[in-house]
Amino acid sequence: MQEMIAAPAHGIGHPFLSAAGAPAARALLAAAAPVTVPRRDVIFAPEAEPEALYLVLEGSVGLSMQGAADSRGLLEIISGGECFLMPAVIMGGAWPFGAEALAPSRLLRIPLDAFHATMAEEPRLAEASLTQMARQWRVLADQLRDMKLTKASERVAHFLTGRLLPGGRVAMPEPRAAIAARLGMTPESLSRVMHGLEGAGLVRLHGRRVEVPDAEALTQAARASGQ
Repeated sequence: MQEMIAAPAHGIGHPFLSAAGAPAARALLAAAAPVTVPRRDVIFAPEAEPEALYLVLEGSVGLSMQGAADSRGLLEIISGGECFLMPAVIMGGAWPFGAEALAPSRLLRIPLDAFHATMAEEPRLAEASLTQMARQWRVLADQLRDMKLTKASERVAHFLTGRLLPGGRVAMPEPRAAIAARLGMTPESLSRVMHGLEGAGLVRLHGRRVEVPDAEALTQAARASGQ
């Protein structure tokens, strides 16, 4: 892993810190280190033991698992305002997930010992941590449901509408191959679905930029399609 460089912002206002309460946030920020990570850098290797909790301030981080013959499967994409390794930090021991920057990212690294010491003093931090884990479990459960029970077009539509920014633009800083892996399809299949949605007037493609003029129409059409 390349050397991380101090980032200018220090995480004040991150949703997790806000939920943990001001006393816990101050204690965690006092021990934390803001870092920047270049795209493709490995932040946490699969099967390693955690040393810190990471809050994503900006960018995109992919969570993956190592398979046979060095194969890797992308499980989830974590973006700004989220955090990762929470279960590993609480439970300890080797953890199956690895983390890699899918785009240039700014993170806040909270050492494990500081996190546990603060949790022992601040019950609201424990509550915020449980809420965070429950919400991430729900995200993974929804993803599993989508993989098993929905069509490719529905998965793509759900992903696009979940990334909508003001004006209809879709935030997609990650490589298309990573997005395809997250959606359980090949890059070629993702491209076919995207162009099919464009042909139906449901999305606008401008190189890597994607726009959705009507999120509700996109969702309804994807459900009705045969893709």
